[in-house]
Amino acid sequence: MSDTKPQQNILSSLSATEAENLAAISATPTVEPPEELTSIKLVRFQAEANISAAQAFSASATVWQYGKKINALWSINENRNSWVGVTGVGWVKLANNNDTAIVALTMLGADAKLTQGTVNYRQESDGMIHEMYVW
Repeated sequence: MSDTKPQQNILSSLSATEAENLAAISATPTVEPPEELTSIKLVRFQAEANISAAQAFSASATVWQYGKKINALWSINENRNSWVGVTGVGWVKLANNNDTAIVALTMLGADAKLTQGTVNYRQESDGMIHEMYVW
C-alpha cells in the first residue's frame, strides 16, 4: 500500500509562487498529447462510435502528398474503379464521386506515369485521391 501523505505534504509546503509555477508548467501545451490521454480518448471514441482504431484515426484526415511518382495504373470494366500505384505509398484509389472526376484523374494518372512527372495529390479520409497536380 502506498501512502499519499508525503506527496500531499510536499505540495502543501510549496510557496504560492512555486505552486503557480508548477501549475503553469503542467498546463503548458506540448506538441504531442500524453500517451495515456490519447489512448483513453481513442477507446472512449471507439466505444461510442462502435468503430475500429484505424477508422478512428482516419476519421477526418485530409493529407497532401508532394513530389510523388506514379509507377502503375489499374482499372477494370466496372463503373468508377481506377487505381494508381504511387511510388513509396502503394495502390491508391481515384475518387469515384462522379464520372467526370474519375475520367480526369485517370487521364492525369496515365500522363504522370507516361512522362514520369512529379505528382502532388490530395487524399481524403476515404483513402481516395480527390485532387491531383502533375508537373
